[in-house]
Amino acid sequence: MPFLAPLSLLFGLIAVPIIIMYMLRLRRREVTVSSTMLWQKLVRDREANAPWQKLKRNLLLFLQLLILGLMVVALARPFLRVPSLVNRSIVVLLDGSASMQAIDVTPSRFDVAKEEVNRLIGALGSGHQMTLIQVGQTPRVLAAATTDKRLLYDMVAAANPENGAADWGAAFALAAGAAQGFQDARVIIISDGGIPSGLPPLPAETVYVPVGISGENLAVSALATRETEEGVQLFASVTNLGERVQSTLLTLEIDGVLFDARQVDVESGETVDLSWTLVEQPVVITARLGDNPEDFLLVDNQATTVHEAGVSNRTLIISDGNLFLEQIFAVLPGIEPFKLSVEAEFPEPETDPFDLYVFDGVDLPDPLPPADLLILNPLPSQLENGPLTVGEVITGTQQTAAIRLVDSPLLQFVDWGGVNIRQMRQVEAPWAETLVEAAGGPLLMIGERDGHRLAILTFDLRDSDLPLQVTYPILMANLTNWLTPGRVFDTPDTLRPGDVIPLAPPAGVTAAEITRPDGSVWAAEFGEDTLLFTETDQTGLYQVTIMDETGSRAGGQFAINLFALEESTILPADAVVVGAAEIQSGSEDDVGQREFWVWLVIVALIVLMIEWWIFHQGARWPSIPRTLNLEWLKSKLTN
Repeated sequence: MPFLAPLSLLFGLIAVPIIIMYMLRLRRREVTVSSTMLWQKLVRDREANAPWQKLKRNLLLFLQLLILGLMVVALARPFLRVPSLVNRSIVVLLDGSASMQAIDVTPSRFDVAKEEVNRLIGALGSGHQMTLIQVGQTPRVLAAATTDKRLLYDMVAAANPENGAADWGAAFALAAGAAQGFQDARVIIISDGGIPSGLPPLPAETVYVPVGISGENLAVSALATRETEEGVQLFASVTNLGERVQSTLLTLEIDGVLFDARQVDVESGETVDLSWTLVEQPVVITARLGDNPEDFLLVDNQATTVHEAGVSNRTLIISDGNLFLEQIFAVLPGIEPFKLSVEAEFPEPETDPFDLYVFDGVDLPDPLPPADLLILNPLPSQLENGPLTVGEVITGTQQTAAIRLVDSPLLQFVDWGGVNIRQMRQVEAPWAETLVEAAGGPLLMIGERDGHRLAILTFDLRDSDLPLQVTYPILMANLTNWLTPGRVFDTPDTLRPGDVIPLAPPAGVTAAEITRPDGSVWAAEFGEDTLLFTETDQTGLYQVTIMDETGSRAGGQFAINLFALEESTILPADAVVVGAAEIQSGSEDDVGQREFWVWLVIVALIVLMIEWWIFHQGARWPSIPRTLNLEWLKSKLTN
């Protein structure tokens, strides 16, 4: 039997002093005698206590020597030679991409891969090190060049697969750097084979360990909307990545309500495209595939999209033809303007809602629409419990020139000093804050009422030179962003796990929160630079909330979907190509070391417990007479 630490066997010499102590120890015992005539036994007792007498049978001595032998052999670390990939220092690439969530093996491919890594850790020999790298959207070194098996086991237990594609190029770069630190290294790739071609060779022997047995999978491969004259057109695609004909139930939910369900039959390797025309404007649309025993990857069975109408700001301008107002709203980003003449009938907010209503020198409707309002040149209103009280017209430069400006984000980069106003109206609104004030009263007021934001300019734009100033588009952009905040983010319709979302705050917005699909919340405060949201590893709907000095409100939403056919194609590969070489699975001739010193220590502890019990309870070797006869055996049986 080979040993990793043979010099430890010298500890077996400890048995010599143990035996000597048993030979030297006194064996006195107390005896009650009835006569002094028995004192003559003292002589024989002294003879019995003489040192270096013949060693007699002793069960405790045998057990103690057995314990010593087991511990000494355990210290020498005996091992058996077994087939193994771990016969040198290794770098392990653990595939953590979305396809490793497939459940064609129990409980999943990633769990089976983790078991394989644990087997490699257990076979790690003396002096050999392991570097463990999880290959995901951003490859991570879980453990670097270590012999600490407990650390390796803990890192494997904490590892989880991701929902996106893996960056094998970056993973190979990490593996190459780690392998160069070993004199005789081996790189072991544990994957289902979804490795792209064209990767550079690794500077070490490479072994591929395949995981998975089946490639059957159905996926929602596309989900999108577009505006048409008939309404919103919705597209969805279902792709069969397996080798068998598949049938599934496709359900559609619009804003959380079931809209349609269809039975879809998909041939092997084919894609079925479906479309719907939606009369009402949707916001969030979710497509979901039904349960199918031959569908082994679930992360691509659901897709979500957010229609643009759900995050853009539909603005209705009611005016008698103010070109300054119409032109600025036509160029403001994130605004979809609509015009309404003074004579036209005001639309019902329930059937044709808008995010922002702009009233320019017109009477306010009764009741007010439940939305944000921008009121310019307000007229006296007959509304009960109206939002403001309008007084007389004030003229004169001395009365209309700004004398006080509040330090507010809405006035950032706004130069009011050169603005001249011919006339204004006196307006009172106890719920509002005055941002710009003249001697005759407020010029600009903002506030929140009944859960909606209102901004008031107390003069007609055409009665001032504000539209001719550079500050005009800045002021209007700040006001509209505050009233109906534009999208904090500007992203494409198709977002995948790992994509980075830049967040740019509108005027006055100080912080943002993003609620992820699992309910966890990411929060950050805005500074001078654009924030980058990188925690897009989950698939599903993300909801954005923005905060300013008046509170918080919705800032839009976006969806993350897999939409990666290379990950939905889960058929495991028998070999992978690295560089110009085809890498097969590990060889049967590879020999590793399997230690079993732990079992020796366990046996030694059991023997120690037996020795302790015998010492306290007492036990002797059975005395067997020199002459074994039937009478003696009969007496023992009867007793």
